Amino acid sequence: MSALVFDSHGRTLVDVTGAPLQVTEIAGVPAFPLDTPDGEPLVVQRVANLDQCAPEGVDKRISRTNDSLAIYALAVLHHRESCRFDPLTGAPLDFSDHLIGTVNRGDKHLKAVFPRIDPAVIGIISLRDSDRILVAQNAARPGYYSLIAGYVGLGETFEETMTREAWEETGRRISEIRYLRSQPWPYSGSIMVGFSATTTDEFPVGELDGELTDIRWVSKTDVLSGAIALPGAGSLARSLIMEWVHS
Repeated sequence: MSALVFDSHGRTLVDVTGAPLQVTEIAGVPAFPLDTPDGEPLVVQRVANLDQCAPEGVDKRISRTNDSLAIYALAVLHHRESCRFDPLTGAPLDFSDHLIGTVNRGDKHLKAVFPRIDPAVIGIISLRDSDRILVAQNAARPGYYSLIAGYVGLGETFEETMTREAWEETGRRISEIRYLRSQPWPYSGSIMVGFSATTTDEFPVGELDGELTDIRWVSKTDVLSGAIALPGAGSLARSLIMEWVHS
């Protein structure tokens, strides 16, 4: 059977066009079935060494990809690896349906345990009456600057989360919060929900939580000149930044 394979960083084998390469299913490695558009059998697997899985004679490279089938496959892989037991009882889940686990909790009916998706917001925050946006470097992900982001808290709307994250991480008050678009992010089992917002606070007016090691305002010229390293290609953060640059 054919397989899509990923390493621990969510990278897969792609051809010269960036399309994911299917390989022969790897023996001895857990394989999880996928629903494919054409109905052809296909599984997804996690492997330690992608180079050893590559078909011979094929020009390939190892990369993350935004291909929709690969994104779906990685989401399935993340789900099946991280959701093996009933969160209420600890009993093993049965995956007769390869996406929805079921468990008997002692009554007549099986209980379904659906895939978990952790929503997060990300926002391009501009300084009012200025051609600058707020970017920051995260202590856990040094080496590049991204937009302000964070996971949705219990009982919060997306807009409330965006407001809270901007306040906690940067000490700034934001307004005019507008939804832009979203992006599945299977590398962490999330969906990123993108917003725009504005602030009049050029400098922090509140205490910071320390999650960000550097926070700065940047102009379009700063971005185009390469003055800061940007998030990876294909990420919602990078696309929002570049759309702002070219607006």
